[in-house]
Amino acid sequence: MIYKDMHIVEKNLLNIKERIERTCVEFDRDPTKVKLIVITKKFNKEALKPILDSGHLLFGENKVQEAYAKWSDLLKQYKDLEIHMVGGLQSNKINEATSLFTCIHSVDRHKILEGINKNITEDSSLKEVFIQVNISNEASKGGIEVSEVDDFLDGAKKYGNINILGLMTMPPPNEEPSVYFALLNKLAKKNNLKCLSMGMSNDFETAIALGATHIRVGEAIMGPRVKV
Repeated sequence: MIYKDMHIVEKNLLNIKERIERTCVEFDRDPTKVKLIVITKKFNKEALKPILDSGHLLFGENKVQEAYAKWSDLLKQYKDLEIHMVGGLQSNKINEATSLFTCIHSVDRHKILEGINKNITEDSSLKEVFIQVNISNEASKGGIEVSEVDDFLDGAKKYGNINILGLMTMPPPNEEPSVYFALLNKLAKKNNLKCLSMGMSNDFETAIALGATHIRVGEAIMGPRVKV
């Protein structure tokens, strides 16, 4: 299908949404239960405009400072706009993060949970977090080990201001992702967590088939990032 009057980014977005819908139908999933987070790290405000104008209001960023500079004014302009933190969060950025992001996907330390718990107020935008799991024990990635998940979640129960929504992971880039997505699904069910943040541009359909509720798609929609 050709959408002649659309910006290329809008076409990409519509294509991804159609693929989500088809995958949900194929695997008996409810499409309304799968949230598409458009990852916009390293893209400027001008690049965001076609997506915002199309009505899509869920985005993801990797760094607090970049997100604040890019989104703080836009959050005032667009009702129901949600920005999710998908990169690692430093303890000295927690206060800013709780006032900017709706959800943080990358929590993997009790120190971060404790800081979030102390900083959340009734006025905070932050409502939910995911616990990041290093599903393949890669030294270069954040996240708790699979063997630590049960104890970590048990210890997190003391943070009464935090709603732990589910688990997040990124499988190794050059391996079949399905075994890792299936394992995260199993861990979530074991701990009565309903949400799974998994699946990116190259593997989101596999992730949906295995229970993803939040998928994180960047370049497949926004195009290649400028290499710095």
